[in-house]
Amino acid sequence: MPLGILYIAGTLRKVGYEVHIYDLHRAFFKCRESGYFLFHDLENFFQDHFVNILRSIRPDVLGIGSLFNVSSSSVSEMARWARQVNPTMSIIMGGHYPSNQYKAILKKEEACDYIILGEAEEPFPWLLDHLHDPDISDIVAEHPNIVDQHCYRAEHKTKAIVENLDDLAPPAYDLLPDVDEYLEKSLHSQRMGSQLFSKTRAAAICSSRGCPMQCTFCAAHGVHGRKYRMHSLDYIMDSIDWLVQKYDINQILIEDDMFNLRKERTIAFCERLVGKYGARFSLEFPNGLACWILDDEVVGHLKKAGLRTITFAIESGSQYVQKHIIKKNLDLNLVSEKVKVLRKHGINVRAFFIVGFIGETLAQMKETVQYALTLDADWCEIKILTPLAGSEMYELAVKHNYLSGDTNEHVYGRSCLNTPEFAAQQVKEIQYDANIRINFLNNKQLRDKNYDEAEKTFGSILKNYPNHIFAQWGLLQALKGQQKDQEARLALDRLVALAQENKRNREVIKKYNIELS
Repeated sequence: MPLGILYIAGTLRKVGYEVHIYDLHRAFFKCRESGYFLFHDLENFFQDHFVNILRSIRPDVLGIGSLFNVSSSSVSEMARWARQVNPTMSIIMGGHYPSNQYKAILKKEEACDYIILGEAEEPFPWLLDHLHDPDISDIVAEHPNIVDQHCYRAEHKTKAIVENLDDLAPPAYDLLPDVDEYLEKSLHSQRMGSQLFSKTRAAAICSSRGCPMQCTFCAAHGVHGRKYRMHSLDYIMDSIDWLVQKYDINQILIEDDMFNLRKERTIAFCERLVGKYGARFSLEFPNGLACWILDDEVVGHLKKAGLRTITFAIESGSQYVQKHIIKKNLDLNLVSEKVKVLRKHGINVRAFFIVGFIGETLAQMKETVQYALTLDADWCEIKILTPLAGSEMYELAVKHNYLSGDTNEHVYGRSCLNTPEFAAQQVKEIQYDANIRINFLNNKQLRDKNYDEAEKTFGSILKNYPNHIFAQWGLLQALKGQQKDQEARLALDRLVALAQENKRNREVIKKYNIELS
């Protein structure tokens, strides 16, 4: 769910504006899933799924929210198309990428009229109220959190921060088109490593904003700042009550960057949730929980409240990288101990790792892989660093000219850095090898002989990637472990067929010593 947009929509509706929401990101993934791009290009996509929407709704103002710089080319296309559809429409941008790169955007994007910096719930209504004032350019120049073509070089501009989150209007979930699709097909609720459930109705909430950490790869502070601010538990429970009554939800996705920073608050939330709803909910924290704060007491309360899978954003398995390069400074031995606490409570563990930090060596990346292999996590997501505008890593990449290729095409999982320590291709090879060895050949469910869950996991992967040779191998092992002989024979036939399909498959079968029997 685009939670930030829902907050802004709720705020604008509360003060009297008519608001429509369109999620172009979701439209893109639906098109990719349906095979649309087999016969259409991005130009067709923007025409069919953006321009036609604009012509149908005919808004006076278009707000474009953009999370990170990996969407920069899409933002430019949207502004260009919107200006062609309606030359007089005001185009306003906001979110992480525009907030952190507003000078560069306004320097090159004539189609963009205004950018709101930081949290937009307070500046956005103000801007709409004054949009038709004859001296709008002068009063925007004085506003600390809004920039336009005339004042973006001003030094006094800062990010807007909402001090009292309870003053915000509730997120406008009901304005989402096809809201049931979001509730029933949440990507977060079915991620690898989760205890997979088939019938969830999941809604996202945010109980706090701001993160005091100093991680060099993160840009979240560019919008939400480093000051930690919280909704009251009354506000949170009112939001959950409304979602239950309106949408009958049974899963809560808590999108905070640092939900469990305050131990007492975490316990109090769990107690209130269980006290009112018992075992109704499963809980997911897509951005992870602060593992160093967790203890047996907190984990016990989270388990009672519905936590079945936890995400640890560990990032690096090298203690040197933790302390000196990414400045997250996790104690890796402590993380391993926390995993044992979670195992005691029957909670699955999903871990996030990143390779390819600026200043990291290939040997340190391999330390991360080795650490992940010994962590006993249910699934490890191994990503390649994409420097985010607003982060210290991004500034280093730009300063030293480490970014390679078209920066508009940089996406997560695709290496885009060449540094004195590594080449982009080397990082890609480490990441690929790590994923295969950790999640497939050394899969925890297979090691623990939890074959029925392994079958679900690998079956889920094959549903989306039917030619994934390692998922096919994993499925075969899971079926053999359950003595499903007939199904196993079919899985083996498919594995053999994949192995013979092309040279690449034959090479990886040989490299990883996969037995076709």
